[in-house]
Amino acid sequence: MTAMTPARTAAAAAALALSATALPGAAEEHAQEPGAFARQAYTTPLADVCPDPFIIQKDWLAQANHGYLYQMIGAGGAMESGRYSGPLGSTGIDLVILGGGGGIGLGQGETAYSALYTGNSRAGLMPHLGFHELDNAFIFSERFPAVGVLAAVDVSPQGLFWDRETYPEGFSSVEDLIGFAESGAGRIYVSTIQRTWGRYLVMSGVPADTFLEGYRGDGEVFVINNGTWLNQGFITNEPFAFATGNNWERPIDFVTVGELGYPNYTGMLSVATGRMDELAPCLERLVPVIQQAIVDFMAEPREILDLLHAYNEAGHAASWWRTPMPNLEYAHATMGERGIMGPTGETPVGAIDMDRVERMHAIVTPWLDERANPDVTPEDVATNRFIDPTIGLE
Repeated sequence: MTAMTPARTAAAAAALALSATALPGAAEEHAQEPGAFARQAYTTPLADVCPDPFIIQKDWLAQANHGYLYQMIGAGGAMESGRYSGPLGSTGIDLVILGGGGGIGLGQGETAYSALYTGNSRAGLMPHLGFHELDNAFIFSERFPAVGVLAAVDVSPQGLFWDRETYPEGFSSVEDLIGFAESGAGRIYVSTIQRTWGRYLVMSGVPADTFLEGYRGDGEVFVINNGTWLNQGFITNEPFAFATGNNWERPIDFVTVGELGYPNYTGMLSVATGRMDELAPCLERLVPVIQQAIVDFMAEPREILDLLHAYNEAGHAASWWRTPMPNLEYAHATMGERGIMGPTGETPVGAIDMDRVERMHAIVTPWLDERANPDVTPEDVATNRFIDPTIGLE
């Protein structure tokens, strides 16, 4: 894959326009009653094998790429601070979806995967499944051992963006970033180079002094430097946000971390290793329901986009967190156009590519310390045993 070229940007814009015209039809189909679609679509009996309620811990606040979870409840659930809950279709159990973010949806210093062991102190709940990143699954394989059972997000939306006019050739590889560093034209603003893909870029040859650490979802550094710097962001958000506002209103282009050679999974639904035997009977039935919810959300998103918008506008995620409807629609269109949700084609949706897990294992092995099991293997952190091979995205 290559960086987001003008043609790709145009394709994303076309996808957004298509979704904007298609969504009203989906709205009419779901208009019968809030949550009616979920009750009709998700009928696998779960009450005899699953905890009730079943609790899923997210890693961040409510946004479009989490929509498949909300799909299983629909718009008829209870909106509360830091959580959304309601009947999981007609399965016989309730689902609780917890917001994430250390010191926001979670307690200070907590993560979605640490909560699998210590609980979410802010919510006072112990989740059964939690979002996890593949790299951190290896890194914390001793302290918080967990096994990924489904990866709804097939392509990590994280990466770097730049001003298209300033850098019309763009950046599609580590070699391009090394060339950018050697040019002295600007710097790269990221959250950290001490771990994850920032560390990977440095280990791959991008000079450490090219980076400025401290990114927390902001784009001020990019704007202040008039687009000469590269900035961390999400392909499902920044291209639209900067093209339409953020004191910029000009096109930007984007390269994902996967395109830079870091094949990470983010938002991988994981279970604490020590609870696998306990929860396996539930996961045998629940994981295919989640797979189907991914397919349904990608096909007909309107009910859930409206729900996410209303939930965030009411301040239930955080007082400062808002997701305007055009941003949600852009995110959903981009998830389809760039294959963010998947995989697509003949591979079952939500399936974890074990070859990719092995590649990530090779990348992070030199970084492992006392937090990791020194003998950790790819099979320790991911499995497809619960995936239904018949459920896929076109």
